[in-house]
Amino acid sequence: MSDEFKGCPTVQGPVRRKDSEPWVELPGGARLASWSKDDQVRYNQQNRQAAKHAFYVSAFDFLHDNDIRGDYLEFGCHRARTFRMALTEARRQNMDFMNFYAFDSFEGLPDCDPAHVWTKTWSKGALKTGEDEFQAIIAEHGVYADKVRTVPGFYDASLTPALQGELMNADCRAALICVDCDLYESAVSVLGFLEPLLQPGALIYLDDMFAGYKGSPLRGVYKAFREFAGVSAWHFEPHMQVGWAGRSFVTCEKA
Repeated sequence: MSDEFKGCPTVQGPVRRKDSEPWVELPGGARLASWSKDDQVRYNQQNRQAAKHAFYVSAFDFLHDNDIRGDYLEFGCHRARTFRMALTEARRQNMDFMNFYAFDSFEGLPDCDPAHVWTKTWSKGALKTGEDEFQAIIAEHGVYADKVRTVPGFYDASLTPALQGELMNADCRAALICVDCDLYESAVSVLGFLEPLLQPGALIYLDDMFAGYKGSPLRGVYKAFREFAGVSAWHFEPHMQVGWAGRSFVTCEKA
């Protein structure tokens, strides 16, 4: 681990404890005899989403305790999983002032340079949740649905200076940002758009820092983030590790 991440706490999913060796619940051969691909997918998703939810609980506690008032911005909103976590935890912290922005093509992933994609999961049109479907999920969830705004379009076309100005004129300041756009090209557009919307204490959560590039944080979204941090007027302090794939950063004024 590089020096910049030493001591960075980890957000973990739940562990089932036992009163005897090995002190945690581990299913044996009999229970795993019929373990299937579907079981594997379900197991991985449960662990990943539990870790993310634990982060959202901590993140909104952090925002509340530090009196950081602002909005939630999510870039990449497939199935509205983390978006619903944000809505719920904002309500638990009584953040009635918060608005929630969902930025997504709502058409799946864009076409991109194959050199930046090392997984079959990330291909043109993958991870699609339509805008109507997203809005229906939010409406059914029933938390702050009237405060949710969708911004459709691929980021290189939708994240315009005009939209940036509109948000700034509406006094939009980011409190928590989820960057879940998978691809380097997408992250470049997102991060450049965010610069004037940041404030001290804003949390930036990179969902795919260690995903999709054989675990290398020197590719993909984190490569874009490192480039952005190198030219930004802000300093980004490592905050929390989220599962095995993600990490958050606190936005700070430079000394």
